[in-house]
Amino acid sequence: MVNAVSKRSTAPAVTVDAIGVVRGARTVPRTAVLPAAIAAQINSPAPSADLLSRYQQGASAEELAQEFGMSRPAIVAALLKARSHRLLEMQIEFIDSMEFHQPGAESRICGPEPAAEAGEGRVRVPSGLPAYLEELYRVPLLTREQEQYYFRRMNFRKFQLLQLRPRLSSGKPTEKLIKSLEGMADDILRIKNHLIRSNLRLVVSIAKKYLKSGTAFFELVSDGNVSLMRAVEKFDYARGNKFSTYASWAILKNFTRSVPAEHQRLDRFRTGQDEIFAQSSEYRTSAINEEQTNRGQRDIIREMLKELDGREQKVIAFRYGLDEGAEPQTLEQVGWRLGVTKERVRQIEVRTLEKLRRIAERRAVEIPGF
Repeated sequence: MVNAVSKRSTAPAVTVDAIGVVRGARTVPRTAVLPAAIAAQINSPAPSADLLSRYQQGASAEELAQEFGMSRPAIVAALLKARSHRLLEMQIEFIDSMEFHQPGAESRICGPEPAAEAGEGRVRVPSGLPAYLEELYRVPLLTREQEQYYFRRMNFRKFQLLQLRPRLSSGKPTEKLIKSLEGMADDILRIKNHLIRSNLRLVVSIAKKYLKSGTAFFELVSDGNVSLMRAVEKFDYARGNKFSTYASWAILKNFTRSVPAEHQRLDRFRTGQDEIFAQSSEYRTSAINEEQTNRGQRDIIREMLKELDGREQKVIAFRYGLDEGAEPQTLEQVGWRLGVTKERVRQIEVRTLEKLRRIAERRAVEIPGF
């Protein structure tokens, strides 16, 4: 061992220049210094969120290497790091069950989705509805068996993800592990969105009962949608109750707080001539007229969005459902789509809303909520 050391000590000095080429009397293979060069690129302040976003849009490793000025191995390693970090940042809550811990749970819980019976959940779509409401009637309602299946599977996937995720922190995460966890996260989001869309009609039906003069119908629906999203996360399917019962309670509880508060706020602007105004045809508005007003406001906002950069446009469009037929998304959902944390989405949203306010003031337009 001593002789080996002494031989190395008498070798000529070896230097590495700025581009990683070995120079000196003794030649060392170029690959000997490549890992260090890759590590330097990975740890550099490269825009990992933008890198991940481009990867999710379908860009290849070769394209990303050219775009970000990094080697292909460094791109692959940086993507693994960014994808791992995103999974570790996910906030996950689930309803546990003994069946999750039993052998063979995967095949029993995640088997084929139950098919709806012929004509099940279909209703006639009323004529003259706004596009948003018309679309809700085209989404079939879920049976009790389907609800049980989707809630059980969603919570089981969360259980699996939390069981496997600690492996990301121990050593170097593999592509296989990350792809497996991402598949679970995608399945969770797909099921959650399916449950939400299948129950949006419930929100509308409850909102109609709380609709009074001076109350914006679609603001009420939007408020109810938030309650529905929370209910999907909190519902304990193992109790055997129908989800619509639990969700109705959650939505009604929210409306009993928000609607009186809204009326109390509006009372400060009463003119004392409300009965006269209420009897005039100009004062009465329908849900269709409300939708037309909202659509006009969205058009104005879309025009203003052209002054924002690409990421700011996406955050606002996703968060407020500005695209035709799109639903408002949570911070977590937007973060998942853009490859950033939900806290980062919140920061971009706050900054962008302030920018939109300044744009609105400069253009002398009035947009409610901005």
